[in-house]
Amino acid sequence: MIKVSKPMVGQEEIDAVAEVLRSGNYVSGKKVEEFEKAFAEYIGTDYAVAVNSGTSALHLSLLSLGIGKGDKVIVPPLSFFATIEAVLYTGATPVFADIAPDSFNIDPEAIKMIVKKEDIQAIIPVHFMGIPADMKPIMEISEVRDIYVIEDSAQAHGASIESRKVGSFGDVGCFSFYSTKNMTTGEGGMITTDDPSIAHLSKIMRSHGMLDRNNHVMLGYNYRMTEMEAAMGLIQLKKLDEMNAKRWRNTTYLYGKLNDVVWIDTSYFPCFKAVVETTDFYKFYQKEGSVFYWCPVLVNEKELGMKTEKLVKLLREKGVEVRYRYKKPLYKQPVLRGYGCNKLYLPNAEKVAGRYIGLPNRSEMSKEDLDFVIKTIKEVK
Repeated sequence: MIKVSKPMVGQEEIDAVAEVLRSGNYVSGKKVEEFEKAFAEYIGTDYAVAVNSGTSALHLSLLSLGIGKGDKVIVPPLSFFATIEAVLYTGATPVFADIAPDSFNIDPEAIKMIVKKEDIQAIIPVHFMGIPADMKPIMEISEVRDIYVIEDSAQAHGASIESRKVGSFGDVGCFSFYSTKNMTTGEGGMITTDDPSIAHLSKIMRSHGMLDRNNHVMLGYNYRMTEMEAAMGLIQLKKLDEMNAKRWRNTTYLYGKLNDVVWIDTSYFPCFKAVVETTDFYKFYQKEGSVFYWCPVLVNEKELGMKTEKLVKLLREKGVEVRYRYKKPLYKQPVLRGYGCNKLYLPNAEKVAGRYIGLPNRSEMSKEDLDFVIKTIKEVK
């Protein structure tokens, strides 16, 4: 089976974790501080706060900005559930803005329409599948309306817009280091910010609201990162750019060879054509700034002659694992029935939900692996 993703861990990570295990110091020590400093420097922010998951990063970011009951937070309809889960944790209400008609990411024009009608306290743009959201107009809206911006960068480590890393545009950036991400610590997350008060509050809240061992000054949580995770993260961070470039190489190769497959719909992914036409993927990588979490493919079911779900099953039977997530917009999740979201209909999200898949593009894939994926896809009848 050609896997979509698996942790890319080598001897360096094993040795770093073993060193921590031998030290006997396991929780929130020097390695965590070192990882925070290195990650902040990489993203280009003044501060980084390590936590135990990307969900925790989102939750603490919202709390640090004072988001709570009665507040409204704009979110996209296509993302992992954690994006809105964190909003619900605070007691705030998620407000869904449609995706752009030529992108998998939230549409700034849809955001504009909402903020004209509703009192919004925060926006969470998601850099979905490693493809940066359109941050310039989103930040312009936030500045005019005095709205906080929290970047959900859980799938976009190292992605950039005009050489500026995602996670450095908004008030806060949030990253996940789950085992399938572009870099991993097994579990774990990171908050990035230039605001010292957000960093300070996040650090207090991640450890039971403790100012020191004898003073709990606010309600907090057990969201700490371990020293083992931080040690692994330091090694993974050093490898990140190289791993991302290899994902780009693999994605470029796949797109170039699959360009003549009639059931692959490129209408929501304008980058596809540019990738296919370029002869220098490194140059394009620097310009475009995506770090493909998967190699995303949108299926034209009419041209294919079958449902996407059947295609996924067929490919897996032939030895090619594909990701098939986000089958419906988030506002259709049963847990949101009490929030008045289930009656929504956002046309752009509805058009693509349930018919896009993620092809394997892991950094260590060989040309033989890629060719097998291409051959298997082209044999689909």
